[in-house]
Amino acid sequence: MEKVLVLFKYYNDAKLAIKNYKALKEKFGFKILPLYIKDLKITIPIGNTFLNSGVVIDTVREYEDDYIEKVRQLLENEKIEEELSVEMGLNKDIIEDYLKKTDLLLIEETGHLDDEFLEILKITYKPVIIVNREVSTFKKVAIVSDNGIKINKSTTIFLKLFPDYKDVTIISWNYNEEENELYTFLKEKGMDIKIELFNSKFNTKNEFFERVNQFDFIVMGNLSKSFFFEKITKRMGVDLIEKLEKPIFIG
Repeated sequence: MEKVLVLFKYYNDAKLAIKNYKALKEKFGFKILPLYIKDLKITIPIGNTFLNSGVVIDTVREYEDDYIEKVRQLLENEKIEEELSVEMGLNKDIIEDYLKKTDLLLIEETGHLDDEFLEILKITYKPVIIVNREVSTFKKVAIVSDNGIKINKSTTIFLKLFPDYKDVTIISWNYNEEENELYTFLKEKGMDIKIELFNSKFNTKNEFFERVNQFDFIVMGNLSKSFFFEKITKRMGVDLIEKLEKPIFIG
């Protein structure tokens, strides 16, 4: 039975993460390992920036303690028996250690894609589910394909973790069907694959994101550049994480 490491942060919506985990448990039987990390570096999200000040550390620690109790109460209310683990230290070291005990990581997108969030994606050596704004039923799957190596890898890992999915929809931006080896690869495996092609000559990006948001579970490739490089060059990976409302899988 697969086990998912659910990482909580005091500036995230704990209920959203727990509800999405419950949906995974009901559909796939996943177990949970809930974790809260008290980071040695206190950062406070204000709008799109993070502030760091010794003056407010005590206030934040009190807020963290309240948040931890809230998470514990939510877990109890949802009849989740596993205890919330609370650690203090560096995200990198603790997450790497806890991932040894689990099959994948579930985290909530921060709403402003800070460096800490991106760093977690970089250090994670297991698949990741990013929950955004909605609780998913995990029924309809879309694969956002740029015909690259990373989305091919993500899809392969996704189908090993979720073998019950036999039909998926590939959605591409500025790639035609002849270029999409992933489509051919999955078709040859006997899967029921649909493909929808969006092109900047005929479609807007808003139309593309609106269509992808009609699915319950979205597979994408990992980010490879720095957050600032991705933002400056308007790479699709960052756009997906920011614009999508349903959970995203990255292998």
